[in-house]
Amino acid sequence: MVYRKGVMAETERDRGFIPGLVIVALLLCVGCPAWVAYRMWADPRTKAGMTEAATAYLDAWRDADYATAYRWVCAEERAKTPPDTWARYHTAPDIESYRITDVVIEDRTEAPTGYYVDAELTYAEGTVQLWHFVLYDESDGWRICYETAITRRG
Repeated sequence: MVYRKGVMAETERDRGFIPGLVIVALLLCVGCPAWVAYRMWADPRTKAGMTEAATAYLDAWRDADYATAYRWVCAEERAKTPPDTWARYHTAPDIESYRITDVVIEDRTEAPTGYYVDAELTYAEGTVQLWHFVLYDESDGWRICYETAITRRG
């Protein structure tokens, strides 16, 4: 049997096209629903872990147990801020209560996924302030990495 160079090359390209098309079709038909199912399963578990970490952090902060609250701070922040400096920043005003208002997993196209918890903190003097907490999933669980006071009402 004699093969010509041009005929053989076209046949090899044709053989690669069909399996490639099948793989793309499988990814679309199976991969997309699988990803959606995974997210439906994973997001509630992730949000529960985030809520647990924020609750433990805020409980300790409210109770003035700064050593425990500091343990809920991410490693990056602990490396930048020693415990005594962190505690001085968190001592005033006194938190009477708090309410977690939102737990968000934000998928971004050009950046890593964002994980946030928002909470309303009620202070002893009666003012209410909305705080925004950024969480990181570290090897030992969710940790508070950044916090920002957003609004304050009296």
